[in-house]
Amino acid sequence: MTKHKKPKILSFSHYGTLYGANRSLLTLLTATREQIDWWVICLEDGDFMRELAENGIECKVVRFADDIHKIPRYPQWFHSIKRFAFNVAAALYIAGLVIKKRIDLIHTNSSVIFIGALVALFSGRKHLWHIREFVYEDYHLKYNFGKPAFRFWANKAARIICISKSIAQKRVIEADVRAPYVVIYNGLVDTLPEIALHARHEVPQAGIVGIIDPAKGQMTAVKAVNALARKGTPVALEIVGEIGDPAYHQEITAYIREQKLEEYIRFTGFTKDIQSIYRRLDVLLMCSPNEALGRVTIEGMMYGVPVVAFDSAGTSEIVRHEETGLLYRSDENSLAHELERLLADDSLYAGIAERARKHVLQNFTISKYRDNFVREVESCRKI
Repeated sequence: MTKHKKPKILSFSHYGTLYGANRSLLTLLTATREQIDWWVICLEDGDFMRELAENGIECKVVRFADDIHKIPRYPQWFHSIKRFAFNVAAALYIAGLVIKKRIDLIHTNSSVIFIGALVALFSGRKHLWHIREFVYEDYHLKYNFGKPAFRFWANKAARIICISKSIAQKRVIEADVRAPYVVIYNGLVDTLPEIALHARHEVPQAGIVGIIDPAKGQMTAVKAVNALARKGTPVALEIVGEIGDPAYHQEITAYIREQKLEEYIRFTGFTKDIQSIYRRLDVLLMCSPNEALGRVTIEGMMYGVPVVAFDSAGTSEIVRHEETGLLYRSDENSLAHELERLLADDSLYAGIAERARKHVLQNFTISKYRDNFVREVESCRKI
């Protein structure tokens, strides 16, 4: 029997830390190594590159520019053209390497960079584009040449891979992208982690996990804790994550001081040890109004930590109200109400924790993530 040669794929990552997009990419790389020979190019060095090296995955740092901006630089058109010219030069260099290394396909792990599309064009390879963010709605970023630039390059892709139905609706259907697309949920586990049964803390421990940024809604969680404290129902809140927006962090800390909430709220920074986070929490809060999917939500569910989450976007695809979690629909008062209800009802709490773990195993496994991605790779190679 003839053994098929594994395809060689070059994947692009736009940052060096182990935040959600890179963690999901790392899972994909390690899960598909039997089917795919990977080569990764990253914009910068960091924990992600070290993880790749430790896993024996070939990787290289090459400088290129993001194709988005948050705060315009005057004149923005000049800086946009300068960035594009820099990326054209970088893409020509990388395309030469692609041809030399006989790479079969190009994969891009984020929609904030067009470098993969450029390299695919210059090297004559097909492009698989993973869309993992809303861009405008979640991080309030703008494309350097506007939304038509994304649509132009997206329409050249052999396949668009959306991490949720919400992403597909917003970034493909509503954006009038005509390239073929598929929804593939991220996979986190194939076997659920063992969880130790323990009594909940006397003062319930809630947590919110993610980079400290308005997009993640930490202030809503803080205000909900304040509302409960004023009612005589104290809940402690742990805010886990690096500071992404210093002004927002200062706003939160100022509010905590003004409301005298220091005894209830603490910041613990970023950690790669996710088990340690969820094993000390009684409930997880997801307050992002525009979450593309919600890796953190799935993590909490698989560790048996009930989730109270904002009812929108990708979060609503993961959490089924009163079945695999609780959804709130407006502000901090709505969040406080659902949080109080969860913590006051032992039967509801236990039922959600159990059903959520089963839900993860049915829908967010690494094997399903792997098989769905490999299927798309094989499909693109036949085009």
